[in-house]
Amino acid sequence: MVDERYPKDVIVGIYAPGRRLFEFSLKIKNMPEAIAEVSGILAKKGVNLLSGFHLADPTGEEARWGFIADLSGLDIEVEELLKLIMELKLVSDVSFTEAKFNGLIVDELHFPLTALGERSVLLRVETWGDMAGGLFEAFGSGACVILYEMGVKAGENKARNVVEKYGVHGLRALQIILAERVAKGWGVPNVVEFDEKKFKATVTVQDLFECLPFKGKDRQPKSHFFRGYITGVFNNLFNKKVAAEEVECIAKGDKICKFTIK
Repeated sequence: MVDERYPKDVIVGIYAPGRRLFEFSLKIKNMPEAIAEVSGILAKKGVNLLSGFHLADPTGEEARWGFIADLSGLDIEVEELLKLIMELKLVSDVSFTEAKFNGLIVDELHFPLTALGERSVLLRVETWGDMAGGLFEAFGSGACVILYEMGVKAGENKARNVVEKYGVHGLRALQIILAERVAKGWGVPNVVEFDEKKFKATVTVQDLFECLPFKGKDRQPKSHFFRGYITGVFNNLFNKKVAAEEVECIAKGDKICKFTIK
């Protein structure tokens, strides 16, 4: 079990007024020395890397390395830096863009956004809260049903996807799905009880995105989407109709969100 986790910032952009910010996107050979050679040039010229990503297929010949760099105070033009990088035999292509919005640089070089090879989008937790709050204002308690059914469908689809993609079933597939929730920023779920004979389970989630916007502000549990999601996952993976209930919720002052499934 992981004892400590660290924040991860997806490369979207950086706001630093007064700095010379550039974004680079390199196509390089999928070899250990490729990044080292480029990094050597950047270090020699005093370029500070602020954010980035590296993506390579283990069996592929090429990789993509994108990063935002700070050239403030350096006696070098970006064109000269590009020339030095392109002279490396392990680099086949370089693109760059400069900050356009008074110290704000936004990643416009890389699209679409994918997670584990799947097309994805990013939403702020606050945006989710606004969307869910709008549903409750418009539909009252009916919003619970809408969010729940959305979650059920999403959970069923995810379960089918994981079984097909990785060739796993049951508890192992469930563990993969919950691990992905951590990587995708949903929260930190943990299976604290799983009894396959009696078919009951308990899942806790730290910092569940769905409930964070309402933390300590409500008297009732606030997870309807994730409750539906976990229901859909269990329905599909174990071929049973289950009921999931949120018995603890950070929205009503509990330390974690806790779900019982049976």
